[in-house]
Amino acid sequence: MAVLPLTNLTEYEEAIARDKPVVVSFCATWAPRCRVITPVFRRLSELPEFAATVGFHSVDLDEAADVAQKAGVGPVPVFMVFCHGTRLSEVVAPGPEALRELVAWASTTGDDRPDDG
Repeated sequence: MAVLPLTNLTEYEEAIARDKPVVVSFCATWAPRCRVITPVFRRLSELPEFAATVGFHSVDLDEAADVAQKAGVGPVPVFMVFCHGTRLSEVVAPGPEALRELVAWASTTGDDRPDDG
């Protein structure tokens, strides 16, 4: 599966509301760490063990600043896991292994996630 860009609030809200976990990459082309981790994220999205269970999306801060603001993005890169419209987890400036761990965790989450309250 490819990493699908989210370019406006409607796309973002629809993507995170799904009952399938989604990992959203918030990056900027000018950020060196984003340039390093983005290809890793793309490769993870293509792995069969993740592609079937996780949605992969990206938000370019320069193209969709309103989306980043709505998500409460601070430093980049940041990767957030959502399901049913709820943010379940996030990792800021991860290395490749930490990002893989986040995606693996998301792939086992979905409808089996514990209730928050």
